[in-house]
Amino acid sequence: MCGILGAVGALPVGPLDETLILEARDLMRSRGPDSGGYLELSDGHAGSCFLAHRRLAIQDLSESGSQPMRSADGRYVIIYNGEVYNAGPLRSQLEKLGTCFRSTSDTEIILEGYARWGADVVEKLHGMFAIAIWDDIEHRLFLARDRLGIKPLYISNSTGYFAFASDLRALRHLGLGREIAPQALWLYLALGYVPAPRSIWAGIEKLEAGQYLSWRAGKKPTVTQYWRAPDDTDFEGKPEAIEALISSVVEEQLLSDVPVGLFLSGGLDSSLIASSLAELGRTNDNLVAITAAFPGNDLNNEAPIAERTAKQLGIPLYCLELAHDIDPYFDAAVAAMDEPIAYNAIVTQAGVSQLACEAGLKVVLTGDGGDEVFGGYTWHYPKAGETQGLFDFRFIDLFNSKELKRKVSQLKAARFEAKSEHFSYMRSVFPALRPGEIADLLSGARATHIEDLLLEVFERYNAPRLPQKRRWQRIDLYTFCQDVVLPKVDRTGMAFSVEARPPLLDHRIVEWGLSRPMSDNFDAVPKNVIRQILEKRGLGFLLTEAKRGFSLKSRGGPKIAKREFVKQNIRNVGLTGKWERSINRKTESFGHKLETLYWLSRWHEAHNA
Repeated sequence: MCGILGAVGALPVGPLDETLILEARDLMRSRGPDSGGYLELSDGHAGSCFLAHRRLAIQDLSESGSQPMRSADGRYVIIYNGEVYNAGPLRSQLEKLGTCFRSTSDTEIILEGYARWGADVVEKLHGMFAIAIWDDIEHRLFLARDRLGIKPLYISNSTGYFAFASDLRALRHLGLGREIAPQALWLYLALGYVPAPRSIWAGIEKLEAGQYLSWRAGKKPTVTQYWRAPDDTDFEGKPEAIEALISSVVEEQLLSDVPVGLFLSGGLDSSLIASSLAELGRTNDNLVAITAAFPGNDLNNEAPIAERTAKQLGIPLYCLELAHDIDPYFDAAVAAMDEPIAYNAIVTQAGVSQLACEAGLKVVLTGDGGDEVFGGYTWHYPKAGETQGLFDFRFIDLFNSKELKRKVSQLKAARFEAKSEHFSYMRSVFPALRPGEIADLLSGARATHIEDLLLEVFERYNAPRLPQKRRWQRIDLYTFCQDVVLPKVDRTGMAFSVEARPPLLDHRIVEWGLSRPMSDNFDAVPKNVIRQILEKRGLGFLLTEAKRGFSLKSRGGPKIAKREFVKQNIRNVGLTGKWERSINRKTESFGHKLETLYWLSRWHEAHNA
């Protein structure tokens, strides 16, 4: 796990120099505390190329694994963030083709693989990665992001040169992303996060999951989608093979030259990873698990379940107690996020990441992705009579009366929510505002435009050939998982220099989960596949427990204090005075909306946005 930063092209004289690049790089120091690297290349035609890197040493701890790294022939230079778990087989394959390696790092394997296979190398990689490779002969930049978007990669092409980084703050230090993007703010207020490819900042986007990009001076960057989640039920393997596949992936992801731990919430997904480690006989390899407890809140406290699981599997367990004073963890969570995300589980994640760091861990396995891959969310199982699809409504404005227009707008919002089960559920569980409410708070926003924007986000990942449940799983992978779940773990982990690895988001497991035809054996109840494996492994007691996870169920403080904080800070984000007239409403749903604005206000203040 590392942090990467680069800028290429006809760079303006003055604003970008070594000092500025190094300052931006070192804003990502927690992503790579072990060392920092920098390289500047120049060419009369293509302009300059700056490549900067912060390293968290996990494989090949020697200096030979440092970056930027040049290929053996001197032509290519790489900076890279992530882990490649099939590095060994790829190394053997390249050696048979005549490649001589100078290190044992996976970085060099990617680099020499690119020298041999070009862009096709990304399709051979099993792992999580954000890659940048500079061709010093053709003056071409190659960027790639892993299939599921586990590792972040932001890009900007709006200033006459092209820049990229692992963290938005690094790009902003270069003078990019000076203003909040209006449509990104609309989406945040509606969903509680900013979905890809947008970022919260104007002029900066995310390279999406499963994409690579090619840049050359004077030409528009080209983006290629090299992998997509399954869009049809064309599974041909044996359903029973999933247990062996999961164990194989877990074993692959133990690849490390430093100790590996586990986040164990007490839920099904992390317990599956823990039991796989036990099945592999790896629980004696200095493995420790990390969990969180909520003393005095038995309804939301999974620590006793995690303790029972760890004891049965023989895994030492460290426990973080989150009692009344969570402010330090809230502060850490807000500081870690380079974009606003209204998701209280980030607070708990920051706490367990700090505990993992204090336990001497640089790497932890997580159960993230299990809900998306195996169908664990409640909206994957609509009740009889509920809508089972996304609908695109268009309303013609036939009224002149302002009151009638207002009523029609309310009707449109109600119908939109009723017909879009996914959006409705997300809005009710994760803090969000209705399109009409957003339009009232932001000048220039119209409810119809916001509705269209939301439908566009979800429809671009919809796969009509998939059964309804598989469609939701696929949409969740590309929206909530990519832009909430994964940033939650990556940003909070990196704040404490801890690399999080989610085995259940290995692309082979994802393909298994989404391409299978519907089956009563596997789809009758949430995550029935995992349930069957756990029962077989003697962990049947987990099957009757309620779903909790590392969530902070408390809303994190008195609503009065939050309202006051929002009052004092929300104007800085660009919301109109209309908000003040509704700030003191006392309705249950208002708490969710207040939470959305509170996270936005805290993030805005913390990052001097």
